Order: sequence, then C-alpha cells, then structure tokens
Amino acid sequence: MKRLLCFLLILGWCIDSVHAQLHLNAKLQNNHLWRGMEVADGIVLLTDFNYSMADNHVTVGLWGGVNSEGSYKEFNHYLSLKAGGWHLDLWNTYNFSPGATYNNKQYWNYSAHETGRFLDMTVGYRFDKKKIPLALSWSTVVFGRDRNSDNTQQKYSTFVYAECQLYNNNGWKVDTGVGGGFALNKAGEDAHFFGTKAGIVHISLRAGHDLKLGNYTIPVYVNGMWNPQSNQSYFQLGAEIINF
Repeated sequence: MKRLLCFLLILGWCIDSVHAQLHLNAKLQNNHLWRGMEVADGIVLLTDFNYSMADNHVTVGLWGGVNSEGSYKEFNHYLSLKAGGWHLDLWNTYNFSPGATYNNKQYWNYSAHETGRFLDMTVGYRFDKKKIPLALSWSTVVFGRDRNSDNTQQKYSTFVYAECQLYNNNGWKVDTGVGGGFALNKAGEDAHFFGTKAGIVHISLRAGHDLKLGNYTIPVYVNGMWNPQSNQSYFQLGAEIINF
C-alpha cells in the first residue's frame, strides 16, 4: 500500500505542470467535525499546503490539524484529481493524538493488522451550481484501521453524502448536507467506522460570510451538525485566517 501511495504521488508530480501553483490555507475553529463525529474540541488549527498542476486538475497536498490542549494531532497527505464536475480524492490519514486507542507511534507502519492510519477514497460529482446546486459523493475506507473486532478482515466502511446550497447572496452562503454510513463487508458485525449500524450519521447546516476588515477579507462560518444515530449534536465557529 505504501508503494502504491508513493507511485500515485510521483505520478502526480510528473504530470504536465501547466499553470502549477502552490497554495497555503489555514483555519481556526472551536472544534473539528468530520462525518458525524467531533474529532477534536478546543481551539483547533487546520492547515492545508498543496501543489496544484495541469490547470488545477491534479493536486497533491499535506494537511495537518492540532488543538490548543495538545490532545489532538493529525498529519495527512492526499492526491486529488478533477475533471468537469467530477473529482477523485485519495487521503492517507494519520491521527496520532496522545489518547488514541490504536497504534499512534509508528508512522510508516503499513501492515494491515497493525497500522494506525487509514486510506480513504472518495468519488464525487458537483452539478452546475446555477442549475442544480447539489454535490454528491461516495467515500470508502479502503485500507487501515477499519477492521472487524477479530482484526481478520477489512470492513470497507462507506460514507455517502449529499450537499445542497440553499442560499448565495450578498456575501452569504448557506449549505445543508446529509450523510449515511455502512460497511461494504459487515464481517458478521453491524458496526462500521462511522457508527454502530447502517444509517444516517450526519446532518449539517452551514452558513458562511466574507467578513471585510479594511483591505482584508476573512471568510467566517458557523456549522451545526447532528448525528441521529449517536444522539449527539455539535456547533462550530471558524474563520479562514490564511489563504494564498
């Protein structure tokens, strides 16, 4: 699996780098929410450094997250391919938070039975926003710490998601989304990476606005997320502090 990832990254760098660009993005939030889960609370800094090429059709990047308490630490790398409204994303995710209950001390361990990372693949399509303000995606954990309780089989936990833009005017954008989780290989169990059984695990309502401060524009946003399966709800406030 490590060889496959290295091959994909090298392939991305070798593709014709027409209009290649470097990008750096950083956000400050009161928590980190992902697919119906609160991954971290406290003051969270999320950073994305990437290199796009072939007119933004190919992007390779490094993504990291950390919180103010030091209880959350994450470092990922990814490859994204885009064509028309389609996108294919491959994320290699390594959460090495101190309190992790899995292997969080061996970054280069790619053994299926021992690794603390997981590889997530997403295929999605975004319709023309002026005609149909809708985005659909299918994500599957194809490798890593998504195993059955006996650690004998990969469960291939899957998250399907639909997002619709409700409002876009005067610098405001409002989106709503719904996502469900299930395992392609139940391996005799109902639980999967995103919940205890197949069903809806994510409902969200997000509003964003471009805040003008002199010559600067700071995108700010609020996000409400509900997980009907776990009976949990979360509120997020964030701002994009760096984008170039």
